[in-house]
Amino acid sequence: MTKTLAFLISILSPTMTIAQQSDITFIVAGKTSNHHQQLDGSIETLNFHFFAEIFLQPNGIVSTASISTALSSQQVDFSDSGYALEMHGGRYKTEEELEANYPDGNYMFYYTAPSIGTVNQSVAMTNTRSSGSGLPAAPKIYLSQAGQAVLPDQIDPDLDLIVSWSDFSEGQRDPLGIVDDLLFVIMANCQGERIAHSGRPFENTPYLTHADDSYVIEADRLNAENAYQLSVEHAILETSIEHDVPAFATFATTTFLELKTTGSAIRNSACPTILENFDAGQTIL
Repeated sequence: MTKTLAFLISILSPTMTIAQQSDITFIVAGKTSNHHQQLDGSIETLNFHFFAEIFLQPNGIVSTASISTALSSQQVDFSDSGYALEMHGGRYKTEEELEANYPDGNYMFYYTAPSIGTVNQSVAMTNTRSSGSGLPAAPKIYLSQAGQAVLPDQIDPDLDLIVSWSDFSEGQRDPLGIVDDLLFVIMANCQGERIAHSGRPFENTPYLTHADDSYVIEADRLNAENAYQLSVEHAILETSIEHDVPAFATFATTTFLELKTTGSAIRNSACPTILENFDAGQTIL
């Protein structure tokens, strides 16, 4: 469904709903840059990357899934990550290398689901920004507790942690009203296990958009004398819908930051160093 057609339908049928099928929450194809924020607040670039994901509804089923890129008609299979079906392209040192391997154009999803059947769904990636880069600026992460700024290695495990970020100035509302430009905050423990997530759209839970400016990680997620991994992602979206499945083409930028809590751990719960990264975006090239 084109954006023009979707817009006309929304005018003529204001009660139109999205999820008539019962298997897929949404699909996304994206180009992203990943960055690491140092203890002093400086930010270094880690890599540039292409990815595609299929998120399932509760009890949703996708029996086969693959994608072809704008550069090649050869289909690449998705793999199950445990929380989504995923396809990951290479990681590159520059945005120019990323663009050479994953240029703008149509990225075709091929999948089979019981409530939809076997279908093809196109996600068109187009950089419309005049700056030349389709990617938003790397967000800078700010931390506070009890109304006071706090350093990443001085987190009090007995207080809620307020995560905020530099202005997502590139973010906008979606003219189709499907989903505004998104923002994600994720925290993982030292073992790489995700223990806090700001939410995703179409899952009947709260989630963040470009209009939000902070996210609370409650104190009960924190243990004394532990290391944690935090990420903040700013995601520019181009939205569409086919087969009642929302689709996003995204240009996104993520900043990662390592945290450490103060105090003394109880029994054997101390884990003051990162043992496993929770996201391959943290890869240093």
